[in-house]
Amino acid sequence: MSAASDAQPWVVRGVVRSVHGIRGLLRATLQTDFPERVLRARELTLRLPDGALRTVTLEQATPYKQGLLLKLAGVDDRTGAEQWRGAEIVARADDLPALAAGEYYWHQLVGLRVVTVTGAAVGVITDILRTGSNDVYVTERAPRQPGPLIPAIDEVLERVDLEAGEVVIRPMPGLLEP
Repeated sequence: MSAASDAQPWVVRGVVRSVHGIRGLLRATLQTDFPERVLRARELTLRLPDGALRTVTLEQATPYKQGLLLKLAGVDDRTGAEQWRGAEIVARADDLPALAAGEYYWHQLVGLRVVTVTGAAVGVITDILRTGSNDVYVTERAPRQPGPLIPAIDEVLERVDLEAGEVVIRPMPGLLEP
């Protein structure tokens, strides 16, 4: 295990939720559309709850329920595994593969302003919900003042402009009404 550099932004790919059994296995949930990248990894970077980054050797990753069971090198019992509880599985933003035109990583969208095609301010994206049919952008009008939920569908999304820091929408009738 080694320390990793914190010189660039990190993207959370999952979270170690708990210890599993007595042989040092970790239960993790994933926050990625690309679980195969974690399953095939030989090393993972983990960000501990105190912010420290550690690169660890991954001996095994196995799908388990809605997440994974992870076996880290040198972690062979429950006591040793406990230190990793709450750690985030992270990747450098610059190391993520390029997406097709019109596709965005969630970390690129969170924090963007949402405005209508007429320029009216709607709010800021604070979270993204995955539903069965489409993503939904959670917005705030001001800190701790909920805004509307914006469905990420072609009928509503006009464009995403990362350089301008905004998502432009064509609101459906009733979408912006309280």
